[in-house]
Amino acid sequence: MYLDTSVLVKRYVAEPDSEHVDEIVVGFTLVSSELALGELWSALLAKERNKVLTPAARGKVWEAFLDDIDEGVLRLIPLDGVMIRDANDIMLRVHPHVPLRTLDAIHLATYDSVVTGPIFTRDKLMLAAAKLLGFATVE
Repeated sequence: MYLDTSVLVKRYVAEPDSEHVDEIVVGFTLVSSELALGELWSALLAKERNKVLTPAARGKVWEAFLDDIDEGVLRLIPLDGVMIRDANDIMLRVHPHVPLRTLDAIHLATYDSVVTGPIFTRDKLMLAAAKLLGFATVE
């Protein structure tokens, strides 16, 4: 199952629907884009600025994320120029119906490049684009 960062955050930080997310991903091999390294870090720093996480808690969450990568629980797909060009193509394919943002398009291009289960996102625009592209999705 491909997880975008909106779902990864819920896997590592307790949020209202984190338990539901955990139930959905049980039994799947988890995959995401290398982009998640920057996006999750940014989300954790934002949670710290907003007093949702302490610096120590942020550090523990980050270590848990890196441990999952090291242990093979989460596989990150590397980014390259081909992926960026594919993301551009995806933005064009959903235009003008979905105003897809660049990073979301990169996630969709990454998903499209690997053999995995459905894509799981909580981002409404990414979900709309995935459906328009005919990708298997989780709701």
